[in-house]
Amino acid sequence: MASLVLCWRSSPTTTRPFFSPDFAIFARSGKLAMQGAQFTPHSSTTTTFPASWSLLKVASLTGVPHFTSARVALGKAAFSSLAVASMGKRASPRRHAIVFMGWRGLASEGGSNGTSSGWRGSGQGAKQPRDRLRHRRSSLVACPHPPLFPMEPFKNAFSYQNACIIAEHVRAAHPAFSMPAFRKGLEKELEPLELKDRMVLLGKRIEAGLPSHPAEMFPILVKALGNDGEEGGLRGFQVWPLTDIVARTGLDHFDESMAALREMTRRFTAEFAIRPFLREHRLKTLKQMKRWSKDPDEHVRRLVSEGTRPLLPWGERLPDLMADPSHGLQLLELLHRDKSDYVRLSVSNHLNDFSKKHPDMVLDTLEKWRGVTPAHAGFAKLSRHACRTLLKQGHARALSFHGYGGGTDLEVVEFSMVRPSVKLGGHLDYRLVVRNTSRKPLSVLFDYAVHHRKANGSLSPKVFKGRKRDLAPGETWEIDGRHPIRPVTTRVYHAGLHRLEPRLNGRIFPALDFQLNL
Repeated sequence: MASLVLCWRSSPTTTRPFFSPDFAIFARSGKLAMQGAQFTPHSSTTTTFPASWSLLKVASLTGVPHFTSARVALGKAAFSSLAVASMGKRASPRRHAIVFMGWRGLASEGGSNGTSSGWRGSGQGAKQPRDRLRHRRSSLVACPHPPLFPMEPFKNAFSYQNACIIAEHVRAAHPAFSMPAFRKGLEKELEPLELKDRMVLLGKRIEAGLPSHPAEMFPILVKALGNDGEEGGLRGFQVWPLTDIVARTGLDHFDESMAALREMTRRFTAEFAIRPFLREHRLKTLKQMKRWSKDPDEHVRRLVSEGTRPLLPWGERLPDLMADPSHGLQLLELLHRDKSDYVRLSVSNHLNDFSKKHPDMVLDTLEKWRGVTPAHAGFAKLSRHACRTLLKQGHARALSFHGYGGGTDLEVVEFSMVRPSVKLGGHLDYRLVVRNTSRKPLSVLFDYAVHHRKANGSLSPKVFKGRKRDLAPGETWEIDGRHPIRPVTTRVYHAGLHRLEPRLNGRIFPALDFQLNL
């Protein structure tokens, strides 16, 4: 029978539990309850579960409701066939997370117990599949044998079973909360809904069983979280319905709402819930954000930037803050030298939002930060990430700011494809040879655009990041690249003519056509 195996390996500094064959969670762990039995992890300890169980079920229903750290390691080869939703925050040694994954009959591609052989390439230096994991700090374990797992929908983060787990925490904080009333008809109501609608429904169900006044209700929600760092509290996506309750019911109770959101963002994020307050009480909320910029907790400081992003993915747009970016810039001035990479990453994302309407303002800001004070260790990374959209667009000033000038001094010696046709699910191999024709060294940024065929027959370009390198005068750079043509949820492919176009330091070079066959 297929099984899910939990293995523990110890080192002097950390205990690493990993789920075979291709999944790992890195955790600093003490005693954990598995199958109702207490044990201290040690070398070669394993626990086996039915393969039909989800990892969330294993974690929550067997007494391990969360793990310390949200770092996720997943076999690179498995990414095309396996969906992972990290239900925690970006990696932090003190944070807890629930990570959930579907296991529906493991492929027996490894050992007899379902484990894979040949683990290799783990660690922060390994390349990360950026299209699936938002964690920039996630470690990667490259496994040579991809399992054939069906994908677990993200909406199952709020399945009926998981909803009841959240409600049990609320009942523990408020014994008058009625579990039968919460459960009545819930499973049927959840079934047709997607992720966000499920979250809203759970929030309304929880709210219905609590005192109606925020001054009484919000302390109960905070109590349900558990103490920060306490085993067994709510973490990750579990907190989202509670933040939504505050956003919907707390607009007329500002102080109580801010106190609750501060505690909730330390366990998940309040970046969505803070936005109604910015809409209805903008100046008052911005004043609160300035106070939070000095908070000792990095997750609260990150909320200052992430919560005010005008184009936050999944979040309510803030057109007023985009039209007048001065409010956001005042907050970013307080955070761009923050000691936390996690906070600075949010600052760079915030600036990238601004760059789509105010590119020169973003570059003026970066030049000021680079020139007025000594550039800190993370500034180069922050500025590159903040300008990523401008760099893809070939924005001349952004390219120059990052040292990529002299596009006219680059010569394409060769540009060819191995095959001028590709089937959906395959890949396009190409070769590009570039020469620096100038008498001085050049920093070269290579990107490329794929012009996808639309339903009406026209072509629409999508720019992909390539590579960068310094070239000495007269030096040649040979680039052998591969572009995957695989199904993604954000694109509909159409058979026929497509185009591959190289871009060097923002300069567009002649393209090659290829045929896509479905």
